[in-house]
Amino acid sequence: MEEQIHRNKVIIGRGEKENRNSKKKRSTNSKSLDKSKPRKSHYGITIILIALTSKITTSCSFRSLNKIFSAFSLYLSLELSSPSFSTTKLWVKKIGYAKLTSPKEKADDWILILDESIGIGQEKVLVILGIRRSNIDFARPLKLQDMEPLLVKSSEKWTGHDIGQELKIIKEKLGCVIYAVTDGGSSLKLGLKNAGINWVYDITHAIAIFLDGIYRNDAVFKGFTHNAGQMRFKLCCSKSAHLIPPNQRSKSRFLNIDILSKWAIKALGAYNSDKLSNEEKKQLEWIKEIECFVEEMDLLTSKIQEISIVLKNEGLSKKSKRKCIELLKDFKEGRLLKFKKQMIKYLNENTVHITKYKEKLLCCSDVIESTFGKYKNELSKNPMCGITDLVLIIPAFTAKLTPGWIKEAIDSCTVKDIQNWNKENLCASLLT
Repeated sequence: MEEQIHRNKVIIGRGEKENRNSKKKRSTNSKSLDKSKPRKSHYGITIILIALTSKITTSCSFRSLNKIFSAFSLYLSLELSSPSFSTTKLWVKKIGYAKLTSPKEKADDWILILDESIGIGQEKVLVILGIRRSNIDFARPLKLQDMEPLLVKSSEKWTGHDIGQELKIIKEKLGCVIYAVTDGGSSLKLGLKNAGINWVYDITHAIAIFLDGIYRNDAVFKGFTHNAGQMRFKLCCSKSAHLIPPNQRSKSRFLNIDILSKWAIKALGAYNSDKLSNEEKKQLEWIKEIECFVEEMDLLTSKIQEISIVLKNEGLSKKSKRKCIELLKDFKEGRLLKFKKQMIKYLNENTVHITKYKEKLLCCSDVIESTFGKYKNELSKNPMCGITDLVLIIPAFTAKLTPGWIKEAIDSCTVKDIQNWNKENLCASLLT
């Protein structure tokens, strides 16, 4: 027995020694991979760049990144030391802090995009992004990397007065703000009015409001959504489950109505074909009964998509206005005519802000909705953590990650800087 115990101790000791040697080898290889690194950092710029790019451009969690590095080391024989989740999180915060607090160019052509997002309880985050008109490429939609983060701040309640005060501070720093793009929230509009900034209504939210007015009290649409919900409930565990419609989101139903419309037109096409059995066709009889409504809704959502592509790519101008009106020329009665009138009203009201020949206006805030979507994806991994300094990932999304800039950003930012930023910009909690 004593010999066996001694033998086990020898084997364990040998394993620990090999593990220590392996760690030293990985550490040496990590350093030799890239000799350039930030001050007091164990990792080279290449490792940091890979970690930040993987985190900021994907939905990968911080802990998963550590495992991904380990997998690469194991199967590609790279033998690299893997940064821990807390190390990567600190890098993201430093990058976000550096991007948010970097000096902004003073000019006379700034455009703002702003929105607020609900967090845990009553806490909300106000985010303001900016871009100079001269830097907008109207040949494509905006990207996050085109934007400059100007404000990321939380509060239990954002009033029009509070937002106005923040906007006035931003105006002083930037020079001249020619207009802002927003989803039309009452507090945001009041804040812009108090700050003396004109605003353009975001086209995505405007169209959702138009569709809400057309369909919310429409008897045929109510019947359509009710039957779709009942069909989903009844068939979800049956052999006809492949026929069920997509889930309906009650909060943003009219922002995503095209998903339901596409399903309906596919279901109608399948019903009219010979691909379905009699039993399957029986499940879709109610769609056939409202065939005209389905085709009308499909036509409307198709034209909405074309209008959105025009305005989001080319901006709002007198030329793009004519294109949009031309797309609606066949909308002559009923729901289609109602949408046409509302769309023309939107175009007329917002083209008032055009003051120069061939001027184009930014009329889409999808880029800020994208930042909130990615941030909420982080919160979903720990939904009860509330709003913490991880909100600095929002300005980090806008960073153009280059080795030189990353090194400078990490060198210039300390943990103390982030802590001070927390106290000034986030609501007090046990986690901040």
